[in-house]
Amino acid sequence: MAATGWSDLPSELLTDIAGGITELADIARFRSVCSSWRSAARDAAAAPPPQPPWLLLPSSPSWLFFCPREDRIYPNLRLPRPAAEAHHRRRRRLYASPHGWALAIDPTDLAASLVHPFTGATRQLPRLPSFFAETDDMAWDWSPHGVMASCGEGLLFCGADPTAAASSWAPIPALADCNASSINYAGGEFFVFEEDVCRTTVVDAVTLAVAAVIPAPAVELPAEARVAVAGDELFLLVKSKWMYLFGDDVDFSKAFHVNHRGVNPPAWQELAGIGDRALFVDSLHGFAVPTAGFGNLENNTIYSVSSKEVNNRRPTTVNYNVSAFSLESRSSKKLACRLNDREMAMRAETPSWILPSLDEG
Repeated sequence: MAATGWSDLPSELLTDIAGGITELADIARFRSVCSSWRSAARDAAAAPPPQPPWLLLPSSPSWLFFCPREDRIYPNLRLPRPAAEAHHRRRRRLYASPHGWALAIDPTDLAASLVHPFTGATRQLPRLPSFFAETDDMAWDWSPHGVMASCGEGLLFCGADPTAAASSWAPIPALADCNASSINYAGGEFFVFEEDVCRTTVVDAVTLAVAAVIPAPAVELPAEARVAVAGDELFLLVKSKWMYLFGDDVDFSKAFHVNHRGVNPPAWQELAGIGDRALFVDSLHGFAVPTAGFGNLENNTIYSVSSKEVNNRRPTTVNYNVSAFSLESRSSKKLACRLNDREMAMRAETPSWILPSLDEG
């Protein structure tokens, strides 16, 4: 019998086609056609080729995803749409995690969910407490054990099974006074960073007990600081107040690293370089990526994103730029890409890096 539609193509042919796809975004599109195509792509999805980070860009009317490797901007990818009865609500806010998930929050009623831009999966979370409506600040990360989130002082945790009877956003008593600016998950632990005092607290992701507290290094408290996690190693990147006088040529004045599983208590050491790796940092997270196999990623480099308001525009629009800061030369350059010339509507969220993946954990 002749094929009557795309879903009727022979499974062997679909499997051969799926096996030749090398870009994760193309795999995601292939999987989204229908159930038979999704089934045929299962093997390709099980071990997709390594992917460098993408950038989630808050914009309007839809979120945008920038792939530096392709120098291409994708709208929305496979983000699930809100239910039909919720279309009157304000646009959801989206905060990416390096682990492939993004936290979606409805600012109208603080309904929360996890969404996966590359598979279309969604997981409902309990509604956030009312005090999350009082600020645009957000720190959070996903783990296989649950989600940790904060909008200022104190931290909340929701277990991995939001359908369980006892599942809710529960405060973590040991961190009640913690003013979290970023949260990173790696290797069974959360790393909670307080930018105002440059202090990092390591929290066991299962027991939520404090495993270690890493105080600030012996430097003047910076105007801006970021923490990145790579296995047992932590990186602290600081930008002193005086650096804003020198424009965009320098991103960070000091860089430190520490093995948080080494000496007790851990102590920061000045960082000379990171070898064949690149760090990706934003206001939410920081992580390391091996540069081998990625021709457009530079070794020993820190990638970050900045925004600049475009004057005399209503509503307010911004330009986003990706900069590469060399730890060897201690200088920064702006990446030449299509993102530089694009103006986007300014939103409450900030740009955030995400590692493309079809793994839903």
